[in-house]
Amino acid sequence: MKPTHKSYFVRIFMLTKIILIIASTALLLSGVLFLLIAYVEHTITAPSHLTLVVETSVKGLYQWLAEFGLITISPFIALLLIEVISRLRHDSLSNLWRSICLTLSFQRFLHQRERNEISLDKQTKQAINPILKDFNKAARRCVIDITNKQTIAFIKVPQSQQAHKILKEMTEQIKEELSSHNPQYYFSAPERIKNTLWYIGTKRD
Repeated sequence: MKPTHKSYFVRIFMLTKIILIIASTALLLSGVLFLLIAYVEHTITAPSHLTLVVETSVKGLYQWLAEFGLITISPFIALLLIEVISRLRHDSLSNLWRSICLTLSFQRFLHQRERNEISLDKQTKQAINPILKDFNKAARRCVIDITNKQTIAFIKVPQSQQAHKILKEMTEQIKEELSSHNPQYYFSAPERIKNTLWYIGTKRD
């Protein structure tokens, strides 16, 4: 079965992941600054002028980070809410949860770690880095969408020829990994559409 378009989950996953990381980082830093401010106010009874200036600056930064984090998390909640409502109406929340978990797990599965190779002039190591960097960049954009009818694995094809070769060599391994996590689905051979690779799993009767 040839995929005609990306599902909503595939389209928003990376965006929501980035938004969540940014918002969480901002809120975490604001929490650390809040604790720091509370500690300083509790321990320093007679602050100097410099201490007051620093404290005011830290409070300003804390407020900015907190507001930025809350504002940033809003589109994440909105995008996720649309998917949740859609799953409740047409699919199930358990499939949404499985899609998220399997996507994160599969991104780790695809990730290539640098091999430690000994070279007299270090040229070998320098040649490996850009290839793996390109491959891992594409691997991080992998998304798996599980529904009651089918499972779709969307994989971005790396730009460089060497990184593309790594993905091509993993084709059967990827299919086996998908099948092991989704035994109730039958996966056909992957289909290349422009710069993307699609695995479609049809639910067994």
